[in-house]
Amino acid sequence: MMRIHSNSKFQENRRGIAILWLILWGSFLMVFFCVVLEVATLWQAQVEINNAMDSAALAAVGDWGVSGIGSTEIPRNVGVAYTASNPILGVAYSPQTNYGTASGSNPNANASNTGNFVFGAIDTTTDPVTFNGNADVGCAAGDVTIRITDSSAGGGVGSVDPNSILLSFDAGTNLAIDSIKFILPDQVKGPAGAYAFFRTDIAPQVLITTPFDLNGVDTEPSSDPPPVWSSPNGNGDISFTFEDLYTATEAQSFRINFNGNSFTENDFLNFGVSTNQLGPSGYPSPYPGSVGDAWGYYGVTVEVDFRNTITNQTSTGHGVFVDVAANNVSEATLSGGAGGGFPAVLAQVTVPVQGYCSSLFGVTFFNVSASSVAYYDCNTNRTATVNVSNFTFP
Repeated sequence: MMRIHSNSKFQENRRGIAILWLILWGSFLMVFFCVVLEVATLWQAQVEINNAMDSAALAAVGDWGVSGIGSTEIPRNVGVAYTASNPILGVAYSPQTNYGTASGSNPNANASNTGNFVFGAIDTTTDPVTFNGNADVGCAAGDVTIRITDSSAGGGVGSVDPNSILLSFDAGTNLAIDSIKFILPDQVKGPAGAYAFFRTDIAPQVLITTPFDLNGVDTEPSSDPPPVWSSPNGNGDISFTFEDLYTATEAQSFRINFNGNSFTENDFLNFGVSTNQLGPSGYPSPYPGSVGDAWGYYGVTVEVDFRNTITNQTSTGHGVFVDVAANNVSEATLSGGAGGGFPAVLAQVTVPVQGYCSSLFGVTFFNVSASSVAYYDCNTNRTATVNVSNFTFP
C-alpha cells in the first residue's frame, strides 16, 4: 500500500506566518482605530472649548457693560462660571479670574496679559481690529452745560459781551468736543417777514485770559486788533463760523470750533455772539425782555459734535435751551459720545485632552487651546464676538 506523506513543517510555517500577519494587521488596525478616536476626541474638545470661550467672553463683557464699566472683579467671576457651565468632554473646567490690582497703567486690574480673562477695549468693530489690554474704557457719556446770561434786548450794532455764554464740558472720559452749533428758531415762528438772526458782520468774542492758555485751551484770536477768531485759526484752538445764511450779514446758526483735542473733560470758557430780533421785533407777545430769557423761551437748539480721542469715532449730542428761574438766564444740558472705544474681554484657555486610547495608558498627549474676544456696545447695550487682528498690551 502506498503512503502519502504530508509536510508538517511546512504547515507549521504557514500557521506561523498567518499568526504574524494577524498580529501586524491587528496592531495596525488598533493604532488606526486609536488615531481616529483621538482625532475625533480632539475635534470634539476643540468645538466645545471654542463654545465655552465665546460664552465666557460674552457673559463677562456683558456683565461689565451693564454694571457701568467699573470694577472687573465680578465680571471675571461671571466668566469663570460660564466656562464651568460648558463642560469639555463632560468635564467642567474652571479657569482663573486673572484679577490683579488696578492702577493708572493697569486700569482694568489684569494680573497678566496671558491670563484666562484679559479686560480691555477694541478700537473698532470692523477690520482691522486692535485689542488693547490696558485701555481705560468707559460707557459714560460726555456731559455738557451751556448757560447764557444776557440782559440786553438784542439787535443793533452794539458790542458783543464775551462773558455772556458759559460753555462747560463737565464730564467725558476719552472724549473731545470738535464743535458746537447754535441754531435759532425757524423764522416761520414769527410774524410775516420777521425772523431772528446772528449778525455775521459782528465777530463773536471769547473771554480771553493772559496768557492765552485757559485750562488747556488756547484762546488766542486769529487776528488782533480787533480780536477775531476766524476759521482756520493758526494761532489758537478756537474759531467761529456762521451757517444757514439768510443774507450776507444774517445767519440762522453759528458754530464754535475747537482744534484737535483742545477741548476735553473739565474744560470751560466764556464767549458771546450778537443775537438779534429774538424778541419784540420778531415775535409776538408774550415775549421775554432779554436775550438771556429769549434763548430759553423760544427754544434755541444746540448740537455738540463729540469725538472719541482713542477711536476717533464721532457722535452728536442734541439739546435745547430752557428758561431758568434766574432773570436773563437760559440753560441747555446734554450728553453724548462714549469714551475709550468698545469695552472688550479676551477669554483664553489651554486644556489637556485625554482620549480613549491615551486613557488606557493613563497619559495625556494633547492639549487644545481657544480664545475669544467679545465687546460691549454702549449705545445698543448689546454684546458680540469679534475677530481681532492685533493685540497690544502697552
